[in-house]
Amino acid sequence: MTDTPPDWVLIEAAKRSGWKGEDELTLRNAYFNIFDDAGFTALCDMIWKYEKPPVDRKLLCAREAYRNWFELRHKEGLSMNDYIAIRAIELWEEGFGRD
Repeated sequence: MTDTPPDWVLIEAAKRSGWKGEDELTLRNAYFNIFDDAGFTALCDMIWKYEKPPVDRKLLCAREAYRNWFELRHKEGLSMNDYIAIRAIELWEEGFGRD
């Protein structure tokens, strides 16, 4: 790949390589073989090509809360906005969307 991979790719490759505490600039340099590590570049390319970026848990909780509202239509006399906000917080606290 000729472009620079997004940060999530570099971070995921670093995790899988056992690297800790590396910043994005260091990871980007490693991708472009500044440190002569072709394995890291290959790993980044494979992640970039075959995997989807992670979804933010907050967004997952909000989507699930909306889906809950849509199924129930209303609950305890709350408005749609109030119900979704409360349910999203509950989902977050329950650990919804964690790996």
